[in-house]
Amino acid sequence: MARKRKRDYGLDLVSEINVTSLVDVMMTLLIIFIIVAPMIEQGIDITLPTAEPKRIDVAEVMTITVADNERVYLEGQRVTMEDLAERLANVHAAREDAAVLIKADTDLRYGRVVEVLDTVRGVGISRLAMATKPAE
Repeated sequence: MARKRKRDYGLDLVSEINVTSLVDVMMTLLIIFIIVAPMIEQGIDITLPTAEPKRIDVAEVMTITVADNERVYLEGQRVTMEDLAERLANVHAAREDAAVLIKADTDLRYGRVVEVLDTVRGVGISRLAMATKPAE
C-alpha cells in the first residue's frame, strides 16, 4: 500500500502575531479616553455667585465644595465636617502656606458656608479664597 504524500503548495508556516488590529483597538480606546476624561473631572454641579474675580498666587490650592444639598466635598470627595477638619489639620501640619478655595452654591444657606469657614480657620489655615463667577 502506497503512502499518500502531502501536497506542497510552497506555503511556509508563519509564526508571527499580527498586531495591526490590536493597535487599531488601542488607538480607538485612547481617543475615547481623551474625549471622556475632561468630562469626568468637572465634579459637583453648583451655581457660583457673581463678583469681581481676584487671582490668588498659590501653586497648589485645596478645593472645598459645598453643594446646594449642604454636602461638603474636599477635592471632589464627600467628607463630614470632622473629616474635613482632620484632613485640613494634616495638610496644614505638612505645609504652613496651605491655601483653600471654597466653592459654595448660590442657593445655599449662609450658615453652612460659615461652618466651613470656621472649620478652615480653626485648623490654622489663613490663606482662604471664595470662588465666584465673573460679573457680566
